Amino acid sequence: MRITDNQHRIAKEDFVAEYPKLSQALLDITLDNLSREDSIFIFPNDLMNSPDLDKDQKILETVNQEIKTGNVIGFLGYGQERLTISSRFSINGDDYFLHYLLQKVLNMNLTSLDVGLSQEDKLYQFLIYLFPKYLQVALRKGLYKEYQRFSHNDSHVKGVIDVGNHLKKNLPFMGNVAYTTREFTYDNPLMQLIRHTLEYIKTQKSFGALLDSNRENMAEIVRVTPSYKLADRAKIIRGNQSKPIRHAYFHEYRKLQELCLMILSQEKHGLGYQEQKIHGILFDVSWLWEEYIYTLLPKDFIHPRNKDKTDGISVFSNRERKVFPDFYHKELKIVLDAKYKKLEDTEKGINREDLFQLISYSYILKAEKAGLIFPSMEQSVNSEIGKVAGYGAQVKKWSIRIPQNASFYSAFCKMMENSEENFKAIIDEEVERR
Repeated sequence: MRITDNQHRIAKEDFVAEYPKLSQALLDITLDNLSREDSIFIFPNDLMNSPDLDKDQKILETVNQEIKTGNVIGFLGYGQERLTISSRFSINGDDYFLHYLLQKVLNMNLTSLDVGLSQEDKLYQFLIYLFPKYLQVALRKGLYKEYQRFSHNDSHVKGVIDVGNHLKKNLPFMGNVAYTTREFTYDNPLMQLIRHTLEYIKTQKSFGALLDSNRENMAEIVRVTPSYKLADRAKIIRGNQSKPIRHAYFHEYRKLQELCLMILSQEKHGLGYQEQKIHGILFDVSWLWEEYIYTLLPKDFIHPRNKDKTDGISVFSNRERKVFPDFYHKELKIVLDAKYKKLEDTEKGINREDLFQLISYSYILKAEKAGLIFPSMEQSVNSEIGKVAGYGAQVKKWSIRIPQNASFYSAFCKMMENSEENFKAIIDEEVERR
């Protein structure tokens, strides 16, 4: 059963028959509830920081004995059952589109993908994509410190004498004393686990460049783990498996710990074969699409952050209430909205909420032009929806064509670059017409 985003009318009876365990665990369950599972990774990893991903959104929603999907794609497994929700632009099971969005948004240098891998192995690779962002979010809480006991054998005694080690190491007595100290330190098993994951990713030829844009964070991890030894990897993995982070304040570190364990242990079967827990990787593709569009727009376009309450526009003169368009440019008098929807058909593709929202933005900003930007399998769309009666703002829609006939990822990237150039030319032309 092939399931994609924004798919409707999936027969519930057939789905339950093929995925009995997953049906019980997923149907009509909110993302907020799923995010509480230790072994489910949602990107972006903080629901509160995702402007388009509603924590009350359901991955699989039942409507009149049928199931529909939304803007979430990825992989979920439970026992022997494995469910893949692909993007609607995936090609023969190879989700080049998702890889490309991640590459552009995360600023990765990825020109090729391993071929011949199973679907589960390909999805395992996404775990490595997530590592830098999960690390970045965890580090917002500061470097993780905890008490550790260290053994010493020297003449500067400043802890508890370790009689057993002292008798073993210091007979005959030569001036040294074996003792232990308890110190509050960054060099602890969790930070060591993160360091081992970092070093492991560096050795992967396809993913080493993934760390280039996170050099400061990586350097900080290296600095605070001076006792790192490659030979200790198995011991560090076992220690973290037996002692998961439980403190609520360090929830982000708990998710990072679980991610590191899955990467280092290469638990490919951990994504789908564990009997006791549901596992998975989920991506908010609407958020990825919006962030991707931002990389294509001319400089000086403002990208408001709804959840951060930054760069919003005031609805009233007292500035007490604000709204947050996806992108706008005050000087150019343009406002844009990125939509991960099927908008090829003007009449059926744009619902009244999206249209009224765009008109509202254009009125408040006194914009002369407003546009919707969406992905399409067809040729690039550049069409006018109409002029707003009375005010006169021109409302348009533009698409970026997503290739469907690429045999290799490198070919897909080249085709996407051509689509991007076409889109940039259209936007530049709109700007020059002003």
